[in-house]
Amino acid sequence: YFYGLGLGLSTNAYNENEYKFELMLLAKYCPNFSTYTMRVFMEEYMTVLGRVTDEAQRLSLHKMQSQFSITSVKVFLVSLLNAFRDLTLMGVQAFDFNHLNNVLVSRDYQSVRLIDIDGNAQGSINYPSLKDALTNSDRSHNPAKNPPQKPSLNVDLNILLPSVIEQMILGKGRGKSFVSNTRSEIWRAPEEEGKAIIRGILMENFYPGVENQETEGALKCKLQKHVTKVAEWFYALLKKNSPWVNWTRDIYDAMRCIDHLPIS
Repeated sequence: YFYGLGLGLSTNAYNENEYKFELMLLAKYCPNFSTYTMRVFMEEYMTVLGRVTDEAQRLSLHKMQSQFSITSVKVFLVSLLNAFRDLTLMGVQAFDFNHLNNVLVSRDYQSVRLIDIDGNAQGSINYPSLKDALTNSDRSHNPAKNPPQKPSLNVDLNILLPSVIEQMILGKGRGKSFVSNTRSEIWRAPEEEGKAIIRGILMENFYPGVENQETEGALKCKLQKHVTKVAEWFYALLKKNSPWVNWTRDIYDAMRCIDHLPIS
């Protein structure tokens, strides 16, 4: 989604006689993203509609929340992780994912874009040279023990990413306090009881009214199996159980985990 490369001239704030040429990424302006940050999106996603006094705003939020399905959740998370992967492909060394104001969300909620992409001004990834790799190998006499460091994006996925997923699964139209309380309840409960709590919330958040409708037996059974699979996936993610013990270690482990979110 980057438009190209540009050449800029920068000055030194402490030395007015010093100038530097810098190569920079130029982003193509897209009005569909503008200033709609992920922080604002998450606030709207979790807004309790009963507390909204403005009728037009309430109807707008109700439309967004009611149309946001489990598939929508997966598409959104995949887009976020793909954005991180794009930075890795471009050789960017770090991204500051300690807040949600540097992530923009499209107005159809289908994709995200990253801004302020060079976290802490660390520049590009320092790829190990062949000479360094051979030097390390000669010193150790065993290349397998001391391989060159693998280049990767330096981004902290341990705090915000689990929180975002918990809020998207548990908090649609319920607020942050509900997510926090429910997470604690699931964490303290025995495994089967915790999964039952998740299943109940999934039905209420993404399939409201289905239990009260005269749905065909086969269709209702299929839905219950799907909700059970989603609950199993989310419980393992939440508790970091196998196979998602290290799913926040890097973007590729996180992508593998999100890829397995059941949507059918």
